[in-house]
Amino acid sequence: MARYQSAEFRQVYDTYVGSMRAYCFRRLPASDANDAVAEVFVAVWRKIDDMPDEPERKLWLYGVARNAVRNTQRSFRRRTRLNGKVAGLRPELDPGPEAIVVRHHEQQSLLDALAELRPIDQEILRLRTWEELSAAEIGEVMDLTVRAVETRLSRARHKLARTVGSSRPAAANRPSPVEQGGER
Repeated sequence: MARYQSAEFRQVYDTYVGSMRAYCFRRLPASDANDAVAEVFVAVWRKIDDMPDEPERKLWLYGVARNAVRNTQRSFRRRTRLNGKVAGLRPELDPGPEAIVVRHHEQQSLLDALAELRPIDQEILRLRTWEELSAAEIGEVMDLTVRAVETRLSRARHKLARTVGSSRPAAANRPSPVEQGGER
């Protein structure tokens, strides 16, 4: 039994470690992301006999990774608040991996607009864009109906477009004289 379990675990690990690592590193600082990935595969080891078969297995793993990330984020917030209380300072949160990687103004404005969305809508957009999951798969991971995912996705995209569009400098929003039919 242990040999079979070990071989199946190795197969699951080899197949999914890359996508689970990418998922966690997109949402957490590197110092915490590795711990979250480890937490995912500890759950795999413990639940190897109860794991769903493909294609549900991938979605189950994203659900486990989502919980691991949320647990890590909660722990980080608690630590930060406690350190702030101990030091008598207001806690400062480390920027997420997106803020570290993204340096250009346009990308930063998109990240700022994303941060204005509800956390659930942020996660739905990330699952769709970065993990390339369908609405049905996102619904499975987040325990939502497909209709709810599609509605949230549409509203989040519209809000992002409005927010990013309104954050452009005024000159960038004005048509050029040529576009207005005038001369250069």
